[in-house]
Order: sequence, then C-alpha cells, then structure tokens
Amino acid sequence: MESRIPALAALVTFAPDGTGPDPVIAETQRRMGGSRWYPVPGGHRVVMRYDGSAYDAARFTVEPRAWDHEHCDVCNKSIPAMTLCWVTRSGRYFLLCVDCHDSHVLPRKHKSAWWQFW
Repeated sequence: MESRIPALAALVTFAPDGTGPDPVIAETQRRMGGSRWYPVPGGHRVVMRYDGSAYDAARFTVEPRAWDHEHCDVCNKSIPAMTLCWVTRSGRYFLLCVDCHDSHVLPRKHKSAWWQFW
C-alpha cells in the first residue's frame, strides 16, 4: 500500500574510534532493530530508531526526527521522510521506493488483472 513514513525520534550516541565493540551500543542496537553509523571526527555518530523503551540515559540522548529516512528493500535507495513509498499490508514488512514498486510490483498486478478475465 502507499505510505509516507514520518521522521521519527532516535537514540543517538558517539562511538569513539579504536575502542572496539561497545556492549551497551550492541545491546541497544539489538533491541531497537538496527542502527546507522555516521563518520564524525574521532569516531561515529550512532543513530537508532527509538521505540519508546528504556535506554541508558548516560550514554544516549533522544533526538526528535533524527530517524529521517528509510531504505528501499530492493535497491537500497534512500527514501526521505514523508516521501511516497510502498509498504506491505501484512506479513513480513517490505518497503519499496516508487521506482522499484513500478518496475517489480505493477507489472505483476497488470498481468494478474488481465488473466482474471480469462
């Protein structure tokens, strides 16, 4: 179905270079379902979509609207917040950009529609 996904709140922290895996970041990332790592001087800005659950306030801050895009599950194209995209209605969640929807889903819908009259 058509959708426009809003920018959402995110947990944000800093991961310094050369420190190895951080168990607090890893556990929070596991619970939040993923993260995005942006290179900044001395390390990375780590952003995770915030689901409202408990978090380590000494390590993370909540930034409104910091989760500001998604990625197409087919081509990995960035889809900015509130941009038209397509998502599954039920079952496993898939998100498609307009181009992938038009090239992969629409042809199947048209073929199915044509065959139902025969």
